[in-house]
Amino acid sequence: MAYSKLKYSESHPLKAELVNKRLLSKEEFVNKYEKFPWKELLEEQLNADDKNIHCSPSLNVENNDGKLISVSIVGQLNDYEFYVCFKRPITRKRKKWFGLIEYDYYDKDFCSVIPEQTKNDGLEAFLLFYEGNFEKLEERW
Repeated sequence: MAYSKLKYSESHPLKAELVNKRLLSKEEFVNKYEKFPWKELLEEQLNADDKNIHCSPSLNVENNDGKLISVSIVGQLNDYEFYVCFKRPITRKRKKWFGLIEYDYYDKDFCSVIPEQTKNDGLEAFLLFYEGNFEKLEERW
């Protein structure tokens, strides 16, 4: 099931709160993604005092089911990479009693964080999310 509009937000390094929380269509989001000042915000972060930094420059999209995709830029201006974070509820295995007993448990906030991605990888993740192709997202991220 594809979503026509999802909740969009931005994370800026020197701002504690999310910016531009609103609904965006896929086309509106692609435009925002392409024009987002990735390097400028990374430079702002690198030049700031550590105590003033709240997060890495990121774009985030969330649906009503608690699933979220986020892309962040990290590193140095001449050597940076993107992280793709995919938050979703899943059933996981857990061991107890020194690994003798394994059981399933529901993790409503499971998040995979995949480093060493490109800007295009991040856009691909968002497009899959907008299309509701969570199976492909699960395979890749």
